[in-house]
Amino acid sequence: MPINPAFAAGDLDKDGVDDTVDLCPNLREDYVGAIDGCPSNFVPWYDEDFDGIEDHIDQCPTLKERYNGFQDEDGCPDFSPQGGKGGLPDSDGDGFVDTQDLCPNQPETFNGVLDRDGCPDDYGSGDRDRDGVLDAADKCPLNPETYNRFQDEDGCPDTKTDLAFADTDNDGIKDSLDLCPLEPEVFNDYRDTDGCPDVALDTTFSDKDGDGIADKFDICPNEPETFNRFADYDGCPDSAPSFVGSLNDADGDRIKDIDDACPLEPERYNGFQDEDGCPDIPPYSSDNDSDQDGIPNSIDQCPNVKETYNQFKDYDGCPDFVSDNKGTTDTDGDGIIDNNDLCPNQPETFNGVLDRDGCPDDYGSGDRDRDGVLDAADKCPLNPETYNNFQDEDGCPDSISGKSAFDFDGDGISDLTDKCPLKPETVNGYQDTDGCPDVAVLDSDGDGIRDDIDQCPSTAETWNRYNDHDGCPDNPSDADSDFDGILDSVDECPLDRERYNGYQDEDGCPDYPDFITSLDSDFDGILDSVDECPLNPETYNNFQDEDGCPDVVSDNKGTPDSDKDGINDYNDHCPNQPETFNGILDRDGCPDDYILSHDRDRDGIPDAIDACPSQKETWNKFQDDDGCPDTISKSFAVDSDNDGISDVKDQCPLVAENYNGFEDTDGCPDIDDKQPDSDGDGVPDVMDLCPTQNETWNRYVDYDGCPDEMPLGNMTSDSDGDGINDDVDLCPNLKETWNKYSDRDGCPDIVPEQSRYKHDLDLDDIINENDLCPLEPEDYDGDNDTDGCPDS
Repeated sequence: MPINPAFAAGDLDKDGVDDTVDLCPNLREDYVGAIDGCPSNFVPWYDEDFDGIEDHIDQCPTLKERYNGFQDEDGCPDFSPQGGKGGLPDSDGDGFVDTQDLCPNQPETFNGVLDRDGCPDDYGSGDRDRDGVLDAADKCPLNPETYNRFQDEDGCPDTKTDLAFADTDNDGIKDSLDLCPLEPEVFNDYRDTDGCPDVALDTTFSDKDGDGIADKFDICPNEPETFNRFADYDGCPDSAPSFVGSLNDADGDRIKDIDDACPLEPERYNGFQDEDGCPDIPPYSSDNDSDQDGIPNSIDQCPNVKETYNQFKDYDGCPDFVSDNKGTTDTDGDGIIDNNDLCPNQPETFNGVLDRDGCPDDYGSGDRDRDGVLDAADKCPLNPETYNNFQDEDGCPDSISGKSAFDFDGDGISDLTDKCPLKPETVNGYQDTDGCPDVAVLDSDGDGIRDDIDQCPSTAETWNRYNDHDGCPDNPSDADSDFDGILDSVDECPLDRERYNGYQDEDGCPDYPDFITSLDSDFDGILDSVDECPLNPETYNNFQDEDGCPDVVSDNKGTPDSDKDGINDYNDHCPNQPETFNGILDRDGCPDDYILSHDRDRDGIPDAIDACPSQKETWNKFQDDDGCPDTISKSFAVDSDNDGISDVKDQCPLVAENYNGFEDTDGCPDIDDKQPDSDGDGVPDVMDLCPTQNETWNRYVDYDGCPDEMPLGNMTSDSDGDGINDDVDLCPNLKETWNKYSDRDGCPDIVPEQSRYKHDLDLDDIINENDLCPLEPEDYDGDNDTDGCPDS
């Protein structure tokens, strides 16, 4: 098909904005305001006659344009005179002059498909069903598209029942534009867009002023209607009243958003609450309603004074207010007179549930969830109804609003929640509720980590809390069960998370300083000594309420959290199942159904590795991994080194036992029997100065492996009180830092390799457990520099 070289192939409306980014490819950009391809006064969601010409520029907004090449832009049905416009050449006689015709020698096929390009809509082999959607993008290349503004870009036929808006009478006209939402339209080419059953004009009614409103219904039959979205169906020229504006009017009903109760749904001007901005229907319909309050005179107790709609006696037709009892008795003062009050001595509970019966809404055993729907009719008798005007009678909680909102891209997701309101959702099982076209993310090994970030896309991740985000199987011995950043192999409390408070933060245990002050700088009820954010009060929301930091569930600072449980997907073992916050492994991100069913004593140790599956572990830092209650406790006797072995039985009472399965009851730190220890004194030969002679454990040079005797005199002097005698203490006046690094020299020190025990993937010196953005380094710009996220 030849294309006029005067125009770019990808710019149908010739406005200089490429069609790939042009939101109005058939309307020219006027370069006023944002450059989106649309004229600045374009209102995309209001075209009442569905002729493709928006009502604000359509001279006949209720009558469809007849596309015949003559005045096709005015929106009115008309006939083309012979020849082109203004005497300009029109070689193919299709009504488009050659300078505006992409195919000047081939006449346009007026079929509703690209009728403004001047070309016949025959794409040959490139569009087999000839629906105007090329096969390359056509999901149904052999079945033509049904152009009904519902997924018109997919190339598939669909029906009016597919329309993604409320349509009570199922006539294909959404309720917000339907003048008769309970009666289906009679499609007879007469006012087919008003939604009402009617009789064709040319068979019964006349229309003298030619405004599309039959004289029978036209209050001004000799003056054409001014179509300005205000009383457009009375047939009279008019101007908007004072409450109608034009600025900041998202739904185009000429009521300013600030005053519009339904800013995304246009007002239905029908004499009933026309100033609230909502498409509403009078409670009763009648031609005989003197005060135009929607209540016919036959039942209106005040036929000449409008009803005050305030949910109090709104159907009597009289202005009133709650507790206005008109001088009649109202014993309980709830605004419902005793004659109409089923509970005259108990005031009504105005909560949207049977607010007119005068009774408090407590149904006792007959309504267990107390939602006002009796159990006999309640489909969810234990879950209260969500009163949102959507299926409010079924008694079940729901989240779908009965009020339709705009859905410009026709993907069935309201623009209110649609992240891409101008691009339809790609329904492919991946993020189908965000409203954006997307491609399903591959996960070849099915380990829950997308291939594009999975370092081992063909081999499933080993979920052991060690590098669980990289997608690769790894060594379980490198696990970090409590995910406190300290590997189990060096964590003294592998199932209890370290409390980072500056006191023994490297041992992996939740511990407290020797001195605990009562200072609480941020007044959040958590003392500064254990408060990880001592200057910022805790947000109490059942999520990490014990750390003293403000937080929100699902606060992931831009990192993915698919199940919205507040644990980002990189650290979440069950990224698609929310954590059950019940005190049991609350940081693994998994609901604890499996744990509860496989850990009978609920001590956090699964039955498979629990030596006492029916008895809870005694968490006392002594054999805490066996799952059994222990009898050795520091509470029974003095335990100077706090290793769970009393000094009476502890061969090394000032140095804690390291529990490694080798002589764990002697109280001494030792190395397993894989390292030779010829004299069996617990000091391996590589460190033993006397490998064939047992060490004499007498608190005097106990680590050289040699038998020795306490010298005469008091050799137990320990000036700095760190448990290491001055005669072997390299820093006798400075306390040893007990951090498993050179702990025998008696000097304070820092573990140079300590970072390998703490996961810090982005190397910003904030460990993953405290880092809200573990894959993005903190930018330290003075703004929230402790959250681990780069701030903008």
